[in-house]
Amino acid sequence: MSDAVGLCRACVHARPVVSGRGSTFWLCGRSAVDARFPKYPPLPVVRCVGFEAVAD
Repeated sequence: MSDAVGLCRACVHARPVVSGRGSTFWLCGRSAVDARFPKYPPLPVVRCVGFEAVAD
């Protein structure tokens, strides 16, 4: 896991989104169905009740 991103890098609900200017943001898929989760959480995410690890 990258220290700069935190848990999002290993979560099934997160995916990276690259802007037109080349910046990378992490989109939380849980935000679409649960308002407790921010669409683009501040990084690094070190704790998250919605975290689910990607299966190996």
